[in-house]
Amino acid sequence: MKSLLYIANIRLPTEKAHGIQIMKTCEALAAQGVEVELLAPKRRNHLKDDAFDFYNVSKNFSLKKIWCLDFIFLPVFKRLTFWLETFTFYLSVKKYITPLQFHSGREDKFDAYYTRDLPIALWLSKKVDIFYEIHTLPEKPRGKHKMAWQRAKGLLVISEGIREDLIKYGINKDKILIAPDAVDLGQFSIEESKEQSRARLNLPKEKKIVLYAGHLYSWKGADLLAQAAKELPEAEIYLVGGTKEDVENFKKKYNFANLHITGWQPHNLIPYWLNSADVLVLPNSAKEKISSRYTSPMKLFEYMASGAPIVASDLSSVREVLNENNCFFTPSDNPELLAKKIKESLTDKSKSARIAEQALTDVANYSWENRAKKILEAL
Repeated sequence: MKSLLYIANIRLPTEKAHGIQIMKTCEALAAQGVEVELLAPKRRNHLKDDAFDFYNVSKNFSLKKIWCLDFIFLPVFKRLTFWLETFTFYLSVKKYITPLQFHSGREDKFDAYYTRDLPIALWLSKKVDIFYEIHTLPEKPRGKHKMAWQRAKGLLVISEGIREDLIKYGINKDKILIAPDAVDLGQFSIEESKEQSRARLNLPKEKKIVLYAGHLYSWKGADLLAQAAKELPEAEIYLVGGTKEDVENFKKKYNFANLHITGWQPHNLIPYWLNSADVLVLPNSAKEKISSRYTSPMKLFEYMASGAPIVASDLSSVREVLNENNCFFTPSDNPELLAKKIKESLTDKSKSARIAEQALTDVANYSWENRAKKILEAL
């Protein structure tokens, strides 16, 4: 394969993890010798940084932004403004590739078309061979979902749980490739000591630090760690991430002296946050399938690459990567048992060291480079 067009209906740059994942995927594919172009909408954005600089990504692929009607920033009619933006972006995508693809006698500019967006996969699959990357499934798939799955040239999923359910919905298993998320090993293998990272971030030097990095959504379990804070007076609990609104709500709801909610942090600082921690927590809830069966959190691989011990909810999605040798498992949705397992990780230093070392060894399989090679094999 010589060339690929990645179509992403997202605001770039964005604070959300999908921005990192898409940019890193494009960078890794381009590093394999593929000519990659990322096509995204021109949208209103309070982040003015260059996307490549924002994500610390090599400029080895091109980023093209095209017109759409963007009123998503308005505080009303959210559903309407979303679909207006989505449809007008699709029209721009169609116009952008029409001279290349839809007219007979024209030679394709790209060897493959790729997206994470359901509407784009559904609409463009009538015109081009498109590969569709899936990160979750609806509780009750509708006709549009099944049509997109059937029409797509291939489906790339981030977990075995998604693959299993797609097969139940009648999709040929040979059409599906599992490609979990990944990590930039170089970015998270930093040379600073724990003390140096704490000094950089103005964190307490002598305290035990328990850390969660990511958004504060309920299915990610951040509230479970917040509740566990009251059982951990010997430690400082940091929730690193969250929108301004979510942070305000958390601070009103959980008023513990040892709980610190930082809000969103630039991704280039996350390696230092993780390096500062004595233990890292992945407290996903089992109450939603996106958490229990479908997710492949980038934070999980970043945790593994950081060299700190991990405490994680015992879920099938998590067990696709972790096991008893590289993490401390705890039952999900139980703050008291979560606190107990965190205490064990803080006190049993020899076991924590073994677990952290094994995770660091195992994460070598989950580089963006390896993921790109998998994707190219499928394409």
